Amino acid sequence: MILTMAASAGGGLLLSLAFPHQGLDLLAWIAFVPLFWSIYKDPRPAAAALCGASFGVAFFLVDVAWIYRTLVMHGHFGVVQAFFTFLGLVLFLSMFSAIFGFILGVLSGRGYRYTVFASFFWAGLEYLRATAFTGFPWDLVGYSQANRLVVVQMVDITGIYGVSFLIVLVNATLWETTKSLMHRQAMPLGMIAATVAAVIFNVSYGSYRLSEFPPSHGKPGGFGIGILQGNIAQEIKWDQRAREYTFESYERLGREAVNKGARLLVWPETSVPVVFGEPDADWQRPGEISRNLGVPMLVGAPAAEVVDKAVHYYNSAFLVENGVLRERYDKIHLVPFGEYMPLSWLLPLGPGIAAREADYSPGTEMKVMQVDNGPRFSVLICYEAIFPELSRSAIKNGADMLINITNDGWFGATAAPYQHLAMARVRSVENRVWLLRCANTGISAAFDPAGRIVSEIPIEKQGEVTVFMPETFRTGSLYANLGDVFALSCVGIGCFLGVTGMDLGKIAASLMR
Repeated sequence: MILTMAASAGGGLLLSLAFPHQGLDLLAWIAFVPLFWSIYKDPRPAAAALCGASFGVAFFLVDVAWIYRTLVMHGHFGVVQAFFTFLGLVLFLSMFSAIFGFILGVLSGRGYRYTVFASFFWAGLEYLRATAFTGFPWDLVGYSQANRLVVVQMVDITGIYGVSFLIVLVNATLWETTKSLMHRQAMPLGMIAATVAAVIFNVSYGSYRLSEFPPSHGKPGGFGIGILQGNIAQEIKWDQRAREYTFESYERLGREAVNKGARLLVWPETSVPVVFGEPDADWQRPGEISRNLGVPMLVGAPAAEVVDKAVHYYNSAFLVENGVLRERYDKIHLVPFGEYMPLSWLLPLGPGIAAREADYSPGTEMKVMQVDNGPRFSVLICYEAIFPELSRSAIKNGADMLINITNDGWFGATAAPYQHLAMARVRSVENRVWLLRCANTGISAAFDPAGRIVSEIPIEKQGEVTVFMPETFRTGSLYANLGDVFALSCVGIGCFLGVTGMDLGKIAASLMR
């Protein structure tokens, strides 16, 4: 038991190294093999569940270790409180890999080749993790390949779950082949053939789609959009004494972008250190800067509004032009414990970022904005970029491109900004649209519809880039129209196998022998 749990944990550690910014993404293609070996050695459902849990715990302890740092430095948690809160989150997230192990243990106990359907179960469970409760789709397995553009082109059909499916399928086939060689058994030729066909399709389709979207370098002549990265330290961001420095920095960066041809300027999330709607004269400053520079600006700032005699706060983006607030978008998907307290009616508002700074209310509508002669765009604020359904909603509402404004200053120079960037990158490929990302401390970037980085500002650097949009803003995709049909199919197949006593699994497994 100890050996199998240790081996499973080793697989989880390998998987954690596959994500940005370690750069060892190829490890994802072998990381599940130790888990499959462990379940083979001890297929009892309870033991298999523990192996799955060990895999998940090891993965999340490394992959989202930045959460602990954020809770201590910015969440007003004590060291002990932060540790147990972080550990609780890790255990919750590991529940899904524990269920995965349990299912494979049950299959193995019934004499089925459990690895045949492992990909379906994993992709289905990832979808449930991404949508259950408030959803936490951070670093699904497919995101490990975000920098391998040939591999991720298929997300315009399957979503990110298709890449996860393929990775687990390759792992399963490697294990079955290795096991056959170890025991001098017949090779799983059917499984090998299916996997090779899937990989060939993935690479061929990816190469074809990349050729359809030739590299673009944002040459002058199109509609210029300036991305401004102020790099305002989180510790001084809301200090009254730092306000003038903040406004001067963004006006200077904006002027540089306008001189390069920018016709729209983008500021990061909550970059304006003023609550719009409260009696503070400085809330007019973005309008004044827009008037001085002669271009509209998209700026991030908190907003206050009285609803039913109560003050509600929103994490908002404002389109400002000629001193006038033209449009406003309120963030729809808030960060639990960061921007609101789940079950606040049941639990007292305890320590946390939300408790000390603001308990935000969610927005209700994905807005589409536009400036003269420019593309129609929708805004994704911070965390919203990791939820594919919000991007799809924007495109279905008529947006030609996506603008993600964020403040990753909470995380410092940890893996989080790199992971966040990778997930935003996939949104551009899924929907075949341009995505511009503007981050306070980085990483700001512009992605074309194939997911290529056209421009980038490094982490913890102040600067601006001006990207010139082509006349054709989007081409559309099957995923944008149909959504998570692939993931839902995986959920459905998994449920069907369970309800029918997994007889279909026995038939399919026999075909693979």
